[in-house]
Amino acid sequence: MFRNIYTLSKVGFFLFTGLLIIAGWLTRDQSYLSAESGLGYYLGIMGGSLMLLLLLYPMRKKMRVMQSWGSVKPWFKAHMIMGVVGPVMILFHSNFSLGSANSTLAMLAMIVVASSGLIGRFFYAKIHYGLYGRHANLEELKEHLNINKGKLGKRLRLGDELITAMQRYEASCLTHRGIILSLLRLPVVMVLSRIIYFRITSYTNKIIKRYAEKKGLAGSEYRDLKRKAKKTIKIYIQNVKQLSGFTAYVRLFSIWHYLHYPLFVMLVLTGIVHVFVVHLY
Repeated sequence: MFRNIYTLSKVGFFLFTGLLIIAGWLTRDQSYLSAESGLGYYLGIMGGSLMLLLLLYPMRKKMRVMQSWGSVKPWFKAHMIMGVVGPVMILFHSNFSLGSANSTLAMLAMIVVASSGLIGRFFYAKIHYGLYGRHANLEELKEHLNINKGKLGKRLRLGDELITAMQRYEASCLTHRGIILSLLRLPVVMVLSRIIYFRITSYTNKIIKRYAEKKGLAGSEYRDLKRKAKKTIKIYIQNVKQLSGFTAYVRLFSIWHYLHYPLFVMLVLTGIVHVFVVHLY
């Protein structure tokens, strides 16, 4: 229940943010905000401050004095929220337009860093247990696959032909490849996963139907058996899909780390120059 509430709140946050940006873009010619004074000016101050506060998360992870300041999880959540709210405030501060050379440079740097953050969030989610979970590892994922495959075979009593098809599916998806080939292979993995899902589901539905008829199970009990079978199948396929691109995503996340921080430093420098020039002239 709480997980569903959290998911809905996260979707609601990004939906509201998206609608807010669209509304701001559509009304940009109405001159409701000015970067030089009033609310528009203070949005720039607050947005820039939030962008600077993004440094707290890497400092919390790296600096020994800060490592006792609570769990990393809430710090990362705050980092993600500020990484969205800060740029949105800057967009409204600028009224969705480019100005002088220094403000244009600062705006472009912010857009690049914000885009980089979204890409990093995608890679992060691929190699962790949930967006705020701990880092996964290859051996652990393989163990989960074997455990869930064992549950699948035990609960559904798969036939030899289907077991062979599953082995071919795993071999095709989990063959070790380089980063580029692994990423190019992901659409094929998606197609193969759908095929094996329908094949296993079709097979198990027949088995469950015969079992329900033999035991005289009521409609609700029969539907419950089908629901549990589908859940087990989905977990197995999700394990295979996660393993198929795991190594590539780990490497990409590592490369992203090396690129993201210099980009952020560039954002800070351009932001400082922008503030200095605006208040000087």
